Amino acid sequence: MSNSLKKQDQRILGADGLRAIACLGVICHHLMQKLAMSAQEVWVQKLQSFLLMGNVGVSIFFVLSGFLLALPFWRQYLNEGQFPSIKQYTMRRAARIMPGYYVAFIVCIILTLTLGLDHEYFWIRTLTGLTFTAGFHYVTFFPSEWIGPFWSISFEVFSYILMPPFMVGLFYFFKKKRSFTVGLLYWLGVFLIIMGGNYLMHQLFTPNEDQRGWQFGLIGGAKYWMPNYNVVGFFGQFTVGIIASGFVSKLQMTTGRRDRLRQLGLFDLLSLGSLIISVLFLWNVRNIPEFDWSLQNQPFFFPYFTAMMGLFLVTAPYSRWVGNLLDNRFFRYTAKVSFGLYLWHTLFITLISMYWAKDYQYMKVVQLDRWAMISLGVVVASFIVATASYYFVEKPIMEWSRHREKQWTQRKPQEKTHQA
Repeated sequence: MSNSLKKQDQRILGADGLRAIACLGVICHHLMQKLAMSAQEVWVQKLQSFLLMGNVGVSIFFVLSGFLLALPFWRQYLNEGQFPSIKQYTMRRAARIMPGYYVAFIVCIILTLTLGLDHEYFWIRTLTGLTFTAGFHYVTFFPSEWIGPFWSISFEVFSYILMPPFMVGLFYFFKKKRSFTVGLLYWLGVFLIIMGGNYLMHQLFTPNEDQRGWQFGLIGGAKYWMPNYNVVGFFGQFTVGIIASGFVSKLQMTTGRRDRLRQLGLFDLLSLGSLIISVLFLWNVRNIPEFDWSLQNQPFFFPYFTAMMGLFLVTAPYSRWVGNLLDNRFFRYTAKVSFGLYLWHTLFITLISMYWAKDYQYMKVVQLDRWAMISLGVVVASFIVATASYYFVEKPIMEWSRHREKQWTQRKPQEKTHQA
């Protein structure tokens, strides 16, 4: 295997670029919501309606998380290895999510209490926000009025929790018949189970129509979203990433055939094609109601758009130029600070709309240049704070966690030798 391909096996090409696109897409979605569409020229309206589709970045985050987190499990499974350490898995997830999230959440609590922001069910929403359980009820779905994207963190943590038990089933029920085919069929079965669970969520937990809708604030909006947005359904999107991860793990083992296909440009064709099809798809459905064109009324055009993202993640790591093109310097940096960008940008939007540009609200800003200048300020401020969050909060905790993990792994052989 060439050195370039060895590096690709260690760092998944295209993953940083896709994460950056997802993050910037979500930011674009929220910024575009502030521009009064009806007051713009036709070409601006068309572009705005397309950029409003950037909220599909949330789906990309789930597919990408499932993909990356499943890789160690698939590699161990296909190479007859042992089940990966749950302690290590838990430490890494906690170190990656909790520091940046808690800092942002605590800032929101302080702002709410000091500025006297009207916040219904404040304490129960705060409690569920702190315990990552906000996504289980529409009252707590948005744990803070300041940062809307907090809702997805609860869903993602639930996916982190669900994946290892299902992986246990793969390792221990099929430990004598390990193969990619068996693993693939197993996870397709899990996908069907999750879809069945999502169906039950719709049957059992659909809210009533009383004050259901965005005109009733965040709680009313959450009531409108649920149960189309629910923790079980989003694990289905996470599962698409897990299945894609299995294909990549298999490709890492079949070097000869894979390298021939790479030289023929097949991986470039498929990865680029998945992106082009995704863009064309979003352009054509940009004016379609939110939950149309999806399985079980799930958001983000599931599973069609989700499957395209999975195909990209399978093929981009072995592309000759597509993966490298997306993993450019700006996208790699954006991916690095993406968690902070994702969380903090809506706080700046909320503060601006409350205390400075009070017309910077849903479809209210008429002048395009005014909207552009304010939005640029939001983006710059978000990058500054996200950078500070990464280097002063997130990275130190992750490095401390890796250090503790290294000490723990070094201690285990010594303990075994001592016991022997």
